[in-house]
Amino acid sequence: GGVVVGEGGVDFGSLAKYPLATLAEVGIIAALFKGLDVLGGAVGGLPAVFVPPLFAFLSLRSRVFSLLSAKRPPRGGFEDAGKRVATPADTKRPSWTPPGKFFPIIWLSITALRSISAFIVWNAAGRTLCSAPLLALVAHLCVGDTWNSITNVERRLGVSSLGVFFVLGSVFNAIYQFACVKPLAGIILAPSAVWLSIATVLTWSIWSLNGKQSLLPRKDGKAGTLQIPIFGSLMASK
Repeated sequence: GGVVVGEGGVDFGSLAKYPLATLAEVGIIAALFKGLDVLGGAVGGLPAVFVPPLFAFLSLRSRVFSLLSAKRPPRGGFEDAGKRVATPADTKRPSWTPPGKFFPIIWLSITALRSISAFIVWNAAGRTLCSAPLLALVAHLCVGDTWNSITNVERRLGVSSLGVFFVLGSVFNAIYQFACVKPLAGIILAPSAVWLSIATVLTWSIWSLNGKQSLLPRKDGKAGTLQIPIFGSLMASK
């Protein structure tokens, strides 16, 4: 069957909201990086031991800086007939979908690779956080946060299927930027692109199995609201 258009016209507000919220999140983290660079310069340099944990935190919790609610699925996956699965119980998924319990392992491994590769780039590029290569990784994380909001909060499977290409493209850009500074850093970050390529196929398979929702956001009442960065995330976690 073809794509289901859905009720209501195109939600142009959401179409504008997604890129603007992403850019705002990048800007907030870039300002944080600049502040840390200035602070580090005042005390003789940012301690190297601080950098890997910083990027580990951003890899796991960059969404606290997002203007959108970007909560992840439950740890270990969703409950379905006594098993942990990658999607809600009412969502059809292909038979080859990895079990939900594997996803935390995958993402923790990717977090470690991001932290190591970012440290290599930071060390090789003048020990500056607010640099183009590291901001490329930040942009990838922020695009991922927006995609998570679309997928897990708004549950817009069609928009998610288009958005996942931005997630995939942004990780390839980060890998390229890292490799230009230090080839080893690009190699270390590369497995994340492999996983996101698989995730892209999975996202489109789920979209196809669940009614092929509109690829553009519709005025269907699913649109999420904006939140104050950091404060909004803290309130949502209570």
